[in-house]
Amino acid sequence: MDKLPIRDDGLDDLAQILAEMLGVSKADAVRLALRNEIERQRSTPTIDDQIAALREKVKSYGYKSPRIVPPSRKR
Repeated sequence: MDKLPIRDDGLDDLAQILAEMLGVSKADAVRLALRNEIERQRSTPTIDDQIAALREKVKSYGYKSPRIVPPSRKR
């Protein structure tokens, strides 16, 4: 596996700030930040999951159908 030779002063500054906040090395701070972001991305519900949850919520309101029925044209 290739090493990660990043030469970016901004990234180094961010890694240093996080390392100081956590009391760890810069490498450990970057590792932790990457792991946390990967976990956050994996735990974010997909759009299909979000739609399914909304459908279940609508059902709990007691509607007979989750379809949206347009209003009649009569006024």
